[in-house]
This record gives sequence, structure tokens and C-alpha cells, in this order.
Amino acid sequence: MIKKKNVLAVFENPRATYFGLVNDVLALATIVSVLIIVLETVPSLNVYGNYFLIIEWFTVILFTIEYLLRLWANEHRFRYAFSFFGLIDLVSILPTLIGLGNLTFLKSARVVRIIRFLRLIRLTKLSKVSVADAEETMGIFGFNIALYASTLLFVTLIFGVLLHIFDTANGQYWSIPAAMFWTFSVFLGGLPTPIPPGTFGTMIFIGAKFCGMALFGLLVGVVGKIFNGLILGKARSDGKEVKAKKKRKHK
Repeated sequence: MIKKKNVLAVFENPRATYFGLVNDVLALATIVSVLIIVLETVPSLNVYGNYFLIIEWFTVILFTIEYLLRLWANEHRFRYAFSFFGLIDLVSILPTLIGLGNLTFLKSARVVRIIRFLRLIRLTKLSKVSVADAEETMGIFGFNIALYASTLLFVTLIFGVLLHIFDTANGQYWSIPAAMFWTFSVFLGGLPTPIPPGTFGTMIFIGAKFCGMALFGLLVGVVGKIFNGLILGKARSDGKEVKAKKKRKHK
């Protein structure tokens, strides 16, 4: 008989036998599903709509199984169901299931599925990988660059989705990739970027400008940390060489 605690451990206990495999599969499915959501907003890729639909349903079935298993195995079901990640899990699958009705307003609401990328926060948190371990595995340079790139992609995606939703509601159309490129242009500054019309459009532009400055500050910090790590690493290496020479002289 399958025990509930064993099922829950597969999702939440890093020491469980199949935790790593399940965690990796869910992470990959989350990344692929978010990528599909982004690509299906590009009009020129509509010819691949059937392939996108197959992948979408595959990931939705996987996420639905995960959600139902978590709900069944959790002792505090209502606490999980109404928790932050419980609601994220539900919103990740609900728009697609509701979209079976094929109503226009429901299909347009399916972009809400992009919230799935928040699932990666939980998967990363559960992996129990410390910053020190990550730096040791990837190196100081690799870890900090990966951290900055992830943050940049995360923020760009948020503003890209906001612009996509806003302009679609106002009779214009921006695909999410085009909206992300606009956001990146705002981050860079100095490039001619049109300001979306209306108060909300102006708010998106100002928010993107502010985040661009914050990301630049983060980049400066990342570069400083990399150089600091390299200098300290060289100093430690030189110190070890000096100690080794002294030992050889004493011998």
C-alpha cells in the first residue's frame, strides 16, 4: 500500500530516492511549458499550433497529477490548497482546463499560465543547494553570471507579459517575445523605444526604467564580486606557495 508520507517525500524531501528525478522532470516541464506559452503568441508560429497544443496538454496532465498527489498526500490539504504555491499549482493548470470551452475570453486568459515560472522558485528552494555549494560547483564567475542572467530573464518576462496583456486589451498586439525585446531596450537605455499609450502603459515604461537601473546596479555588484573572488583566490594561492617554500627551506 502506498503511504501518503512517501508520496509527499518524493516532492519535498531531497533525501527521498526519487526526489532528484521528479524535481528535474518538473523543472524541465515547467521551463518547456513557459517557453511554449511565449512562442504561441508569435503569429508567424501559428503553423506549429498543434505541436504547441500537444506539449501544453502533456505538461498540464503532468502538473495536474502532481497537484492531485500533493493534495491527497498532504495532511493539511486546505492549508496547501490556499497556500502561495498551492494557488500557483492550481492557476498553472486551470486556464488550460477551462479553455476546453473554446470561448474567446477564456482563451485570451490562458496567458495567465505564464505564472508557472514561479514554480521554479519552489523547485530551486527544495533542492537545498547552498550558495557556497553552487559557487564551488559552477565557479564564482559562472554562478554570478547565471544568477544575473536568470534575474534579467525573469524581470524581462514579467514586463513582456504585462505589455502583451495591456496592448492586446487596447486593440494592439505585441507578441511576448517582441514585448520582451521592448523591455530589454528600455533596460539598456539610449535606444528609441515607444511608450505604450495610456496611464498603465506609462506605468509599465517607468517600472521597466526603474528595474533597468536596479539591474545595472546588480550587474556592477556581480562584476565586483567576481573580481573580489578572483583577487582573494589569487592571494590565497600565493599565500599557500609562500608557506610551502618556507617549509622546504626548514627541511
